[in-house]
Amino acid sequence: MAKAGGAERFLAAANELGIEVAPVVYPDGTRTAADAAAAIGCELSQIAKSLLVISENGPVLALTAGHHRLDLDRLAEYLGSPVRMAGADEARIISGYAIGGTPPFGHPAPIPTLIDPSLLGHEVVYAAGGAPDRCFPIGSARLREVTAATVAEFVE
Repeated sequence: MAKAGGAERFLAAANELGIEVAPVVYPDGTRTAADAAAAIGCELSQIAKSLLVISENGPVLALTAGHHRLDLDRLAEYLGSPVRMAGADEARIISGYAIGGTPPFGHPAPIPTLIDPSLLGHEVVYAAGGAPDRCFPIGSARLREVTAATVAEFVE
C-alpha cells in the first residue's frame, strides 16, 4: 500500500495548497517519461519530471521537461556547487516519495525548486502524483507559482 499512501499524502498536500488535482492513473505503470506521455496521450515535452539532486547547500528539485535530460555539470555551474543525483533512499527521506512518483510539491519540508523553461511553453503539463503509477495535469504557470520555482537552464 506504499503507492496508495504516497498518492493519498500528495492529494492531501495539494488540497492544503488549494490545488484541485485530477489524477491520471496508468493501469500498467510507466518506467519513463516517454511511457507516461504515451499513456496520457500528450507530448513528451509536457511531462514534468521531478528530479532530486543534492548540492553542498542541500537538496534541489529540478523540474525537467520529459524530452530533456538533466545536465548535472550545467546545474552545478548554475548553483555554484557540485551536485549529484539523490539516491533512492535519500529521495524518499527528503521528498517523502519514491523515485518515479515524486510530485513537484507536497514534501515534508520545502525544497528549493528550479524549472526547465520549456515546460512553461505548454499551457498544461503533467507531473507525478505521489506514486509511480499516477500523474496529474496542472497549468505550467500554476506549477511554477505553487513550487516557487526559479526558471533556469540546466538541461542538455
